[in-house]
Amino acid sequence: MPKFRTWLRAGITALAVVAAAAVAAPAQAAPASDVVISAENVIKVTSANHAQVLEMSRTKLVVLDFGATWCGPCKQMKPVIERLAAEYGGRFVLGEIDTDVSRDLSSRYRIQYLPTLVPMRNAAELSNSRNIGYRGEATLRAWIDAQLAKG
Repeated sequence: MPKFRTWLRAGITALAVVAAAAVAAPAQAAPASDVVISAENVIKVTSANHAQVLEMSRTKLVVLDFGATWCGPCKQMKPVIERLAAEYGGRFVLGEIDTDVSRDLSSRYRIQYLPTLVPMRNAAELSNSRNIGYRGEATLRAWIDAQLAKG
């Protein structure tokens, strides 16, 4: 177990350093320490680090995952999409947003149903690309592939 913790700390530290260097955020943006990384390629997004996460979308696909702890389909999808984020090896970043905690972000993105996945590139939502609900891993994988193919 100590070996795993050491590896996890090193991985989180390295990812935070790379993210901070890549972002090169303006002075008013949240500091790099506000980016909470729960697993490789998975970020807990809040109002405090939202701008930083959008900056990440300038270099790779960011998928904002709007969900809630009480939402059944969200609970089903969460382990699958987190596993896919790891499996895709950094080709996209998963930004998890708890709609009960970050109501302002839910409002900003006009989230009406849970779960809702919003693909982001160059700090903007890809048009007509939202994924609403959870219809299984195969459908989710196909949706991710389609978003990655958009460039």
